[in-house]
Amino acid sequence: MSIITSAPERGAIRTLILACGVFLASGTMLASVGPCLPFLSGRTGQDLASLSWVFTAFSGGVVLMQVGFGPASDRLGLRGVLAAGMALMGGGMLWVTLATSLLALLAAAGLAGVGFGGIIAAGNLLVAHMFEARSATALNGVNVFFGVGAIVGPVIVGQAGDRLGLPQVALWAGSALILILAPLVLWLAGSPEQGGQGGQGGAGEGGGRKTASPVWILGLLLLIYTGTEVGFGGWVTVYMQQSAGMALADATLVASAFWLALTGGRMLGAALGMRFTARVLLLVALSGLTAGALLLALSVGAPGRSLAGALLLGLACGPVFPTVIAVITTTARGDSRAAGLALGIGNSGGLVLPALFGLLLVRFSPQAMISVVLACSLAMLATGVVALRDASPKPRSVLDGR
Repeated sequence: MSIITSAPERGAIRTLILACGVFLASGTMLASVGPCLPFLSGRTGQDLASLSWVFTAFSGGVVLMQVGFGPASDRLGLRGVLAAGMALMGGGMLWVTLATSLLALLAAAGLAGVGFGGIIAAGNLLVAHMFEARSATALNGVNVFFGVGAIVGPVIVGQAGDRLGLPQVALWAGSALILILAPLVLWLAGSPEQGGQGGQGGAGEGGGRKTASPVWILGLLLLIYTGTEVGFGGWVTVYMQQSAGMALADATLVASAFWLALTGGRMLGAALGMRFTARVLLLVALSGLTAGALLLALSVGAPGRSLAGALLLGLACGPVFPTVIAVITTTARGDSRAAGLALGIGNSGGLVLPALFGLLLVRFSPQAMISVVLACSLAMLATGVVALRDASPKPRSVLDGR
Protein backbone atom coordinates (compact mmCIF):
# COMPACT_ATOMS: atom_id res chain seq x y z
CA MET A 1 0.00 0.00 0.00
CA SER A 2 1.63 3.23 -1.09
CA ILE A 3 0.53 5.97 1.25
CA ILE A 4 3.51 8.31 1.31
CA THR A 5 5.58 10.14 -1.19
CA SER A 6 8.99 8.89 -0.06
CA ALA A 7 10.34 5.77 1.57
CA PRO A 8 9.55 5.82 5.30
CA GLU A 9 12.05 4.85 7.94
CA ARG A 10 11.78 1.52 9.70
CA GLY A 11 10.36 3.14 12.82
CA ALA A 12 7.47 4.53 10.81
CA ILE A 13 6.68 1.15 9.24
CA ARG A 14 6.80 -0.60 12.62
CA THR A 15 4.56 2.08 14.08
CA LEU A 16 2.04 1.63 11.27
CA ILE A 17 1.93 -2.15 11.74
CA LEU A 18 1.55 -1.90 15.52
CA ALA A 19 -1.11 0.79 15.18
CA CYS A 20 -3.09 -1.53 12.91
CA GLY A 21 -3.00 -4.24 15.59
CA VAL A 22 -3.97 -1.82 18.34
CA PHE A 23 -6.94 -0.48 16.38
CA LEU A 24 -8.02 -4.03 15.50
CA ALA A 25 -8.18 -4.95 19.19
CA SER A 26 -9.89 -1.68 20.12
CA GLY A 27 -12.55 -2.10 17.45
CA THR A 28 -13.24 -5.66 18.54
CA MET A 29 -13.83 -4.60 22.14
CA LEU A 30 -15.78 -1.41 21.52
CA ALA A 31 -18.17 -2.95 18.97
CA SER A 32 -18.77 -5.94 21.26
CA VAL A 33 -20.08 -3.89 24.18
CA GLY A 34 -23.47 -3.17 22.57
CA PRO A 35 -24.26 -6.80 21.65
CA CYS A 36 -23.10 -7.84 25.14
CA LEU A 37 -25.58 -5.52 26.86
CA PRO A 38 -28.18 -8.29 27.46
CA PHE A 39 -25.44 -10.41 29.05
CA LEU A 40 -24.26 -7.48 31.20
CA SER A 41 -27.88 -6.73 32.12
CA GLY A 42 -28.37 -10.26 33.44
CA ARG A 43 -25.02 -10.29 35.24
CA THR A 44 -25.62 -7.00 37.05
CA GLY A 45 -29.38 -7.37 37.53
CA GLN A 46 -30.07 -4.06 35.77
CA ASP A 47 -32.50 -3.28 32.94
CA LEU A 48 -31.20 -2.26 29.52
CA ALA A 49 -32.15 1.40 29.98
CA SER A 50 -29.86 1.63 33.03
CA LEU A 51 -27.00 0.23 30.98
CA SER A 52 -27.17 3.31 28.74
CA TRP A 53 -24.86 4.85 31.31
CA VAL A 54 -22.12 2.38 30.37
CA PHE A 55 -21.52 4.42 27.21
CA THR A 56 -21.56 7.64 29.23
CA ALA A 57 -19.00 6.27 31.70
CA PHE A 58 -16.80 5.03 28.85
CA SER A 59 -16.96 8.37 27.04
CA GLY A 60 -16.34 10.22 30.30
CA GLY A 61 -13.09 8.31 30.62
CA VAL A 62 -12.18 9.20 27.05
CA VAL A 63 -12.78 12.89 27.69
CA LEU A 64 -10.83 12.76 30.96
CA MET A 65 -7.86 11.37 29.07
CA GLN A 66 -8.09 14.08 26.41
CA VAL A 67 -8.05 16.79 29.07
CA GLY A 68 -4.78 15.43 30.43
CA PHE A 69 -3.36 14.38 27.09
CA GLY A 70 -1.10 17.41 26.60
CA PRO A 71 0.78 17.07 29.91
CA ALA A 72 0.83 13.27 29.58
CA SER A 73 2.34 13.39 26.09
CA ASP A 74 4.92 15.95 27.28
CA ARG A 75 5.99 13.63 30.09
CA LEU A 76 5.62 10.19 28.50
CA GLY A 77 5.74 10.92 24.78
CA LEU A 78 3.17 9.64 22.33
CA ARG A 79 4.47 6.08 22.57
CA GLY A 80 4.19 6.10 26.35
CA VAL A 81 0.65 7.46 26.31
CA LEU A 82 -0.34 4.89 23.69
CA ALA A 83 1.08 1.96 25.66
CA ALA A 84 -0.50 3.15 28.90
CA GLY A 85 -3.85 3.57 27.16
CA MET A 86 -3.64 0.04 25.79
CA ALA A 87 -3.02 -1.40 29.25
CA LEU A 88 -5.90 0.56 30.76
CA MET A 89 -8.37 -0.33 28.02
CA GLY A 90 -7.46 -4.02 28.08
CA GLY A 91 -7.69 -4.22 31.85
CA GLY A 92 -10.88 -2.17 31.96
CA MET A 93 -12.67 -4.35 29.42
CA LEU A 94 -11.70 -7.50 31.31
CA TRP A 95 -13.20 -5.91 34.42
CA VAL A 96 -16.39 -5.12 32.46
CA THR A 97 -16.95 -8.83 31.85
CA LEU A 98 -16.46 -9.61 35.56
CA ALA A 99 -18.51 -6.79 37.11
CA THR A 100 -21.56 -7.92 39.10
CA SER A 101 -22.98 -4.51 40.03
CA LEU A 102 -23.83 -1.39 38.07
CA LEU A 103 -21.29 0.67 40.03
CA ALA A 104 -18.48 -1.75 39.25
CA LEU A 105 -19.55 -1.92 35.61
CA LEU A 106 -19.51 1.87 35.26
CA ALA A 107 -16.11 2.10 36.95
CA ALA A 108 -14.73 -0.55 34.60
CA ALA A 109 -16.19 1.21 31.57
CA GLY A 110 -14.70 4.51 32.74
CA LEU A 111 -11.26 2.93 33.13
CA ALA A 112 -11.52 1.40 29.66
CA GLY A 113 -12.56 4.81 28.34
CA VAL A 114 -9.47 6.48 29.79
CA GLY A 115 -7.40 3.88 28.01
CA PHE A 116 -9.24 4.28 24.72
CA GLY A 117 -8.79 8.05 24.98
CA GLY A 118 -5.04 7.53 25.09
CA ILE A 119 -5.20 5.13 22.15
CA ILE A 120 -7.19 7.34 19.79
CA ALA A 121 -5.25 10.51 20.64
CA ALA A 122 -1.70 9.13 20.76
CA GLY A 123 -2.24 6.48 18.09
CA ASN A 124 -3.78 8.80 15.51
CA LEU A 125 -1.38 11.67 16.17
CA LEU A 126 1.65 9.37 16.07
CA VAL A 127 0.64 8.05 12.66
CA ALA A 128 -0.32 11.53 11.42
CA HIS A 129 3.04 13.01 12.40
CA MET A 130 5.08 10.19 10.92
CA PHE A 131 3.15 10.11 7.63
CA GLU A 132 2.35 13.79 7.41
CA ALA A 133 2.54 14.11 3.62
CA ARG A 134 -0.37 11.65 3.29
CA SER A 135 -1.93 11.86 6.72
CA ALA A 136 -5.55 11.46 5.56
CA THR A 137 -4.66 8.32 3.61
CA ALA A 138 -2.51 6.84 6.40
CA LEU A 139 -5.13 7.53 9.07
CA ASN A 140 -7.94 6.07 6.99
CA GLY A 141 -5.78 3.02 6.36
CA VAL A 142 -4.97 2.45 10.03
CA ASN A 143 -8.58 3.00 11.05
CA VAL A 144 -9.65 0.31 8.59
CA PHE A 145 -8.39 -2.15 11.19
CA PHE A 146 -10.63 -0.63 13.84
CA GLY A 147 -13.49 -1.41 11.48
CA VAL A 148 -12.25 -4.96 10.92
CA GLY A 149 -12.28 -5.54 14.67
CA ALA A 150 -15.72 -3.95 14.88
CA ILE A 151 -16.98 -6.41 12.25
CA VAL A 152 -15.49 -9.43 13.99
CA GLY A 153 -16.59 -8.47 17.52
CA PRO A 154 -20.38 -8.67 17.13
CA VAL A 155 -20.06 -11.89 15.11
CA ILE A 156 -18.06 -13.47 17.94
CA VAL A 157 -20.64 -12.24 20.45
CA GLY A 158 -23.51 -13.76 18.49
CA GLN A 159 -21.83 -17.08 17.74
CA ALA A 160 -20.19 -17.55 21.15
CA GLY A 161 -23.41 -16.54 22.86
CA ASP A 162 -25.51 -19.05 20.90
CA ARG A 163 -23.04 -21.93 20.94
CA LEU A 164 -21.21 -21.50 24.24
CA GLY A 165 -23.35 -19.14 26.29
CA LEU A 166 -20.28 -16.87 26.53
CA PRO A 167 -20.89 -13.69 24.52
CA GLN A 168 -18.12 -11.96 26.50
CA VAL A 169 -15.50 -14.02 24.63
CA ALA A 170 -15.16 -11.15 22.15
CA LEU A 171 -14.17 -8.77 24.94
CA TRP A 172 -11.70 -11.32 26.29
CA ALA A 173 -10.07 -11.74 22.87
CA GLY A 174 -9.70 -8.00 22.28
CA SER A 175 -8.29 -7.48 25.76
CA ALA A 176 -5.73 -10.25 25.33
CA LEU A 177 -4.49 -8.86 22.00
CA ILE A 178 -4.13 -5.30 23.19
CA LEU A 179 -2.33 -6.29 26.40
CA ILE A 180 0.14 -8.37 24.38
CA LEU A 181 0.83 -5.45 22.04
CA ALA A 182 1.34 -2.83 24.78
CA PRO A 183 5.00 -3.66 25.59
CA LEU A 184 5.78 -4.05 21.89
CA VAL A 185 4.69 -0.45 21.29
CA LEU A 186 7.24 0.78 23.82
CA TRP A 187 9.94 -1.41 22.33
CA LEU A 188 9.37 -1.19 18.59
CA ALA A 189 7.26 1.86 17.69
CA GLY A 190 8.94 4.94 16.32
CA SER A 191 8.37 8.52 17.35
CA PRO A 192 8.03 11.77 15.39
CA GLU A 193 11.41 12.92 16.64
CA GLN A 194 13.05 9.84 15.12
CA GLY A 195 11.99 10.65 11.60
CA GLY A 196 9.52 9.07 9.26
CA GLN A 197 7.64 12.08 8.08
CA GLY A 198 7.10 13.75 11.35
CA GLY A 199 7.76 17.24 12.45
CA GLN A 200 5.66 20.31 12.55
CA GLY A 201 5.36 21.04 8.87
CA GLY A 202 2.44 20.72 6.60
CA ALA A 203 0.14 23.27 8.18
CA GLY A 204 -1.15 26.46 6.85
CA GLU A 205 0.17 29.88 7.64
CA GLY A 206 -1.24 32.00 10.39
CA GLY A 207 -1.08 32.42 14.11
CA GLY A 208 -2.76 30.50 16.90
CA ARG A 209 -5.68 32.91 17.00
CA LYS A 210 -6.45 32.19 13.35
CA THR A 211 -6.37 28.41 13.79
CA ALA A 212 -8.12 28.28 17.17
CA SER A 213 -11.61 28.84 15.78
CA PRO A 214 -11.57 26.05 13.15
CA VAL A 215 -9.98 23.63 15.60
CA TRP A 216 -12.81 24.25 18.06
CA ILE A 217 -15.43 23.87 15.32
CA LEU A 218 -13.80 20.65 14.13
CA GLY A 219 -13.94 19.47 17.73
CA LEU A 220 -17.67 20.21 17.75
CA LEU A 221 -18.06 18.20 14.55
CA LEU A 222 -16.26 15.29 16.19
CA LEU A 223 -18.49 15.67 19.26
CA ILE A 224 -21.62 15.03 17.21
CA TYR A 225 -19.97 12.37 15.05
CA THR A 226 -18.46 10.37 17.91
CA GLY A 227 -21.70 10.35 19.86
CA THR A 228 -23.62 9.24 16.77
CA GLU A 229 -21.20 6.49 15.76
CA VAL A 230 -20.84 5.10 19.28
CA GLY A 231 -24.55 5.44 19.98
CA PHE A 232 -25.82 3.89 16.77
CA GLY A 233 -23.13 1.20 16.70
CA GLY A 234 -23.80 0.34 20.33
CA TRP A 235 -27.60 0.21 20.08
CA VAL A 236 -28.17 -1.09 16.53
CA THR A 237 -28.46 -4.69 17.75
CA VAL A 238 -31.21 -3.83 20.24
CA TYR A 239 -32.74 -1.42 17.69
CA MET A 240 -33.13 -4.19 15.10
CA GLN A 241 -34.54 -6.56 17.70
CA GLN A 242 -37.18 -4.07 18.79
CA SER A 243 -38.04 -2.44 15.45
CA ALA A 244 -37.93 -5.50 13.20
CA GLY A 245 -38.37 -8.37 15.65
CA MET A 246 -35.01 -9.94 14.82
CA ALA A 247 -33.38 -12.67 16.90
CA LEU A 248 -30.10 -11.82 18.64
CA ALA A 249 -27.93 -13.75 16.18
CA ASP A 250 -29.52 -11.97 13.21
CA ALA A 251 -29.44 -8.54 14.85
CA THR A 252 -25.72 -8.90 15.64
CA LEU A 253 -25.15 -9.60 11.95
CA VAL A 254 -26.72 -6.20 11.16
CA ALA A 255 -24.31 -4.64 13.66
CA SER A 256 -21.43 -6.41 11.94
CA ALA A 257 -22.75 -5.21 8.58
CA PHE A 258 -22.70 -1.61 9.86
CA TRP A 259 -19.08 -1.97 10.96
CA LEU A 260 -18.21 -3.79 7.72
CA ALA A 261 -19.57 -0.85 5.74
CA LEU A 262 -17.66 1.56 8.00
CA THR A 263 -14.47 -0.39 7.30
CA GLY A 264 -15.20 -0.30 3.60
CA GLY A 265 -15.69 3.45 3.89
CA ARG A 266 -12.26 3.82 5.46
CA MET A 267 -10.67 1.71 2.74
CA LEU A 268 -12.40 3.88 0.18
CA GLY A 269 -11.26 6.97 2.06
CA ALA A 270 -7.65 5.75 2.03
CA ALA A 271 -7.82 5.31 -1.74
CA LEU A 272 -9.64 8.58 -2.45
CA GLY A 273 -7.25 10.45 -0.16
CA MET A 274 -4.58 9.94 -2.81
CA ARG A 275 -6.68 11.80 -5.39
CA PHE A 276 -8.87 14.29 -3.55
CA THR A 277 -8.34 16.84 -0.82
CA ALA A 278 -9.41 16.21 2.76
CA ARG A 279 -12.07 18.92 2.34
CA VAL A 280 -13.77 17.15 -0.55
CA LEU A 281 -13.51 13.73 1.09
CA LEU A 282 -15.05 14.97 4.32
CA LEU A 283 -17.94 16.83 2.70
CA VAL A 284 -18.84 13.83 0.52
CA ALA A 285 -18.76 11.56 3.58
CA LEU A 286 -21.00 13.87 5.61
CA SER A 287 -23.48 14.11 2.75
CA GLY A 288 -23.61 10.32 2.49
CA LEU A 289 -24.05 10.04 6.25
CA THR A 290 -27.10 12.30 6.06
CA ALA A 291 -28.55 10.19 3.23
CA GLY A 292 -28.07 7.01 5.26
CA ALA A 293 -29.75 8.48 8.32
CA LEU A 294 -32.69 9.64 6.17
CA LEU A 295 -33.10 6.15 4.70
CA LEU A 296 -33.13 4.66 8.21
CA ALA A 297 -35.75 7.18 9.35
CA LEU A 298 -37.97 6.17 6.45
CA SER A 299 -37.47 2.42 7.05
CA VAL A 300 -38.29 1.80 10.71
CA GLY A 301 -39.69 -1.73 11.07
CA ALA A 302 -38.62 -2.78 7.55
CA PRO A 303 -35.65 -5.17 7.94
CA GLY A 304 -34.35 -4.93 4.36
CA ARG A 305 -34.47 -1.15 4.05
CA SER A 306 -33.15 -0.71 7.59
CA LEU A 307 -30.17 -2.89 6.69
CA ALA A 308 -29.59 -0.78 3.57
CA GLY A 309 -29.73 2.39 5.67
CA ALA A 310 -27.29 0.96 8.21
CA LEU A 311 -24.91 0.00 5.40
CA LEU A 312 -25.03 3.46 3.82
CA LEU A 313 -24.61 5.13 7.20
CA GLY A 314 -21.62 2.94 7.99
CA LEU A 315 -20.00 3.48 4.58
CA ALA A 316 -20.29 7.25 4.94
CA CYS A 317 -19.12 7.21 8.57
CA GLY A 318 -15.91 5.44 7.59
CA PRO A 319 -13.77 8.38 6.39
CA VAL A 320 -15.15 11.00 8.80
CA PHE A 321 -13.08 10.49 11.97
CA PRO A 322 -9.63 9.92 10.40
CA THR A 323 -10.14 12.69 7.85
CA VAL A 324 -11.16 15.18 10.54
CA ILE A 325 -8.05 14.18 12.52
CA ALA A 326 -5.93 14.86 9.44
CA VAL A 327 -7.49 18.31 9.03
CA ILE A 328 -7.05 19.06 12.74
CA THR A 329 -3.40 18.01 12.64
CA THR A 330 -2.58 20.35 9.76
CA THR A 331 -4.76 23.18 11.08
CA ALA A 332 -3.11 22.95 14.52
CA ARG A 333 0.33 22.82 12.82
CA GLY A 334 1.32 19.61 14.66
CA ASP A 335 0.48 21.02 18.12
CA SER A 336 -0.44 17.93 20.19
CA ARG A 337 -2.12 20.06 22.86
CA ALA A 338 -4.46 21.73 20.36
CA ALA A 339 -5.21 18.41 18.69
CA GLY A 340 -5.80 16.82 22.09
CA LEU A 341 -8.21 19.63 22.99
CA ALA A 342 -10.19 19.09 19.80
CA LEU A 343 -10.30 15.36 20.48
CA GLY A 344 -11.44 16.05 24.03
CA ILE A 345 -14.30 18.18 22.76
CA GLY A 346 -15.12 15.57 20.16
CA ASN A 347 -15.23 12.59 22.45
CA SER A 348 -17.46 14.36 24.94
CA GLY A 349 -20.27 13.56 22.49
CA GLY A 350 -20.13 10.03 23.81
CA LEU A 351 -21.14 11.31 27.22
CA VAL A 352 -24.66 12.20 26.11
CA LEU A 353 -25.72 10.88 22.72
CA PRO A 354 -25.34 7.10 23.25
CA ALA A 355 -27.26 7.31 26.52
CA LEU A 356 -29.89 9.47 24.82
CA PHE A 357 -30.23 6.98 21.95
CA GLY A 358 -30.71 4.13 24.42
CA LEU A 359 -33.26 5.98 26.53
CA LEU A 360 -35.27 6.99 23.47
CA LEU A 361 -35.16 3.43 22.11
CA VAL A 362 -36.13 1.68 25.34
CA ARG A 363 -38.48 4.24 26.88
CA PHE A 364 -40.12 5.59 23.72
CA SER A 365 -39.68 3.96 20.30
CA PRO A 366 -37.18 3.04 17.58
CA GLN A 367 -38.55 5.94 15.50
CA ALA A 368 -37.63 8.41 18.25
CA MET A 369 -34.04 7.18 18.31
CA ILE A 370 -33.62 7.28 14.53
CA SER A 371 -35.11 10.78 14.36
CA VAL A 372 -32.31 12.00 16.62
CA VAL A 373 -29.74 10.18 14.46
CA LEU A 374 -31.07 12.10 11.44
CA ALA A 375 -30.96 15.41 13.32
CA CYS A 376 -27.33 14.71 14.31
CA SER A 377 -26.38 13.95 10.71
CA LEU A 378 -27.83 17.24 9.51
CA ALA A 379 -25.99 19.09 12.28
CA MET A 380 -22.72 17.39 11.26
CA LEU A 381 -23.12 18.44 7.64
CA ALA A 382 -23.79 22.06 8.60
CA THR A 383 -20.91 22.12 11.09
CA GLY A 384 -18.55 20.54 8.56
CA VAL A 385 -19.27 23.20 5.97
CA VAL A 386 -18.54 25.97 8.49
CA ALA A 387 -15.44 24.26 9.91
CA LEU A 388 -13.81 23.62 6.54
CA ARG A 389 -14.52 27.14 5.36
CA ASP A 390 -12.74 28.57 8.41
CA ALA A 391 -9.99 25.95 8.49
CA SER A 392 -8.82 26.66 4.96
CA PRO A 393 -9.07 30.21 3.76
CA LYS A 394 -6.26 29.14 1.41
CA PRO A 395 -7.17 25.76 -0.07
CA ARG A 396 -3.60 24.51 -0.18
CA SER A 397 -3.30 24.70 3.62
CA VAL A 398 -5.28 21.48 4.11
CA LEU A 399 -4.12 19.36 1.24
CA ASP A 400 -2.19 16.82 3.30
CA GLY A 401 1.18 18.00 2.15
CA ARG A 402 0.26 18.73 -1.48
